[in-house]
Amino acid sequence: MKFIKQYRFVISIVLIVTSLIMVRTFNQKSFRYDAVRWAVPSVSGSNILTGDQVKNLEGEKLIVYLGNNAEISNSIKDPSMVMDPGSILAKENIRIIRNNKGPVILASGDISISARIWMVLSEMGLKNLFILQPGNR
Repeated sequence: MKFIKQYRFVISIVLIVTSLIMVRTFNQKSFRYDAVRWAVPSVSGSNILTGDQVKNLEGEKLIVYLGNNAEISNSIKDPSMVMDPGSILAKENIRIIRNNKGPVILASGDISISARIWMVLSEMGLKNLFILQPGNR
């Protein structure tokens, strides 16, 4: 009993840190590391759409253009949402993407940017994500 009283501060800190680690480890909103599962659509190309395929998709389409204003005026008309690729993980952006009732189409002048963002969002558990093939807008 004397031991517990003597080290109660250290024990309480250890318990708090341990509980925080457990919460972070089992949090469903964190990234899910299953590389094989996420690589299959990329290898098969099933996550890449042309403009005609986008027109045939059902549901409320959300087109997310990843780029700056100069690129937008030259490449896509009336995007649903414009954002800097570095801000994709902002809470407001994730909330908008999660709450969309249909497919989310990532568009960029550089397909590698869209592919990277697709991978990040897929690992977060978002589904119904596609990449718009450049030149098919």
